[in-house]
Amino acid sequence: MAIRIGVWLLAALALVWTAAEPGRRFGAAYGGWTDLLARTFAQWDSVWFVEIALNGYDNVPASAAFFPLYPALVHGLAWATGSILVAGILLSLVSAAVAAAVLGELARPLLGPRAARDAVLYLALFPVAFVFTAVYSDALFLALAAGSFLAAQRGRALLAGVLGGLATATRLLGLALLPALALLLARGAGGKRAAALRLLPLLLLPAAVGAYALYLDHELGDAWAFTTAQAGWERSLHPLGPVGGLVESVQAGGRGARTLLSLPYETGHEHRVALWNISHLALLAVVAWLTWVAWRRLGAAHGAYALATLVIVLSVPAEGFPLVSLPRFVLGDFPLFLALASLTSGRPRARDALLWAFAALGAAAAIGFSRGVWIA
Repeated sequence: MAIRIGVWLLAALALVWTAAEPGRRFGAAYGGWTDLLARTFAQWDSVWFVEIALNGYDNVPASAAFFPLYPALVHGLAWATGSILVAGILLSLVSAAVAAAVLGELARPLLGPRAARDAVLYLALFPVAFVFTAVYSDALFLALAAGSFLAAQRGRALLAGVLGGLATATRLLGLALLPALALLLARGAGGKRAAALRLLPLLLLPAAVGAYALYLDHELGDAWAFTTAQAGWERSLHPLGPVGGLVESVQAGGRGARTLLSLPYETGHEHRVALWNISHLALLAVVAWLTWVAWRRLGAAHGAYALATLVIVLSVPAEGFPLVSLPRFVLGDFPLFLALASLTSGRPRARDALLWAFAALGAAAAIGFSRGVWIA
């Protein structure tokens, strides 16, 4: 949490230092400097979460893309804080602290105490982790998803199902937990009947999606609004699933390379998208490698969750920028941070270089995001 608050203050001070007022920031806390802090990361998707927390999904079909648990909790917490922004930031901060603690619990028996601390540091310093101090649902999703995994690891099937269902009510990617939780819960003592009873709570994950669909049908008259709303972000389910998304990502990366190498060079939107496609394709390669590392070093359950997350992300590419928001999806893919810590365990130079690189990129990304630059 100290790292998160430090980056948050750095971004806020950068806004003061540059004496600029980005027009995208909105909302208020309690006046004066509290408004500056609360508005620092009030950008992009925060607008949607705040709007849903204030007014629900009434007559705004595009808002259905954002699952309901996080804005519902923000709405309730705002009754105590008196500010939607403050409520959202507090919820994100507390959720991030819980997620870090759970990640440490998951990592310790697998990697030892030193590498477990490294895994938490990698998460805290990851370049887009500034969203843990924004009105974004990433921290809540990570805390619930990792908590569900830990509960299943300890044989607490009902708790795993409840937390997994809540994670899915926060983000559709929660469904990626299903194969991992099934692997963990099926291996307990007893026969097939006992295993089936342990797996029964996992129905809460698809049930969360079903409950949201019923709500949208009542509210908007479209039970599948959360899928059709993705068209607003030019996302759609590819006919070939993850294979199609992978092909589109490679093609977009190739086009991006040709654009950046073309002359004359201009700092326009086309070149910006080209850089995004190249950098996100490189990140995808690292994610795929770490998924394999997680499977080999941490076990099938960790690998299954990482792989399922990758499959879902690749199955719904965005037109022109297939891997949009991939860095934020990585935040919820906690086995990757454990895999990274396992690779740098006993390699202090590699560990330190990676932490410094994350910190430098994270500071730049946080300042850019606070000024209205789309980052992830």
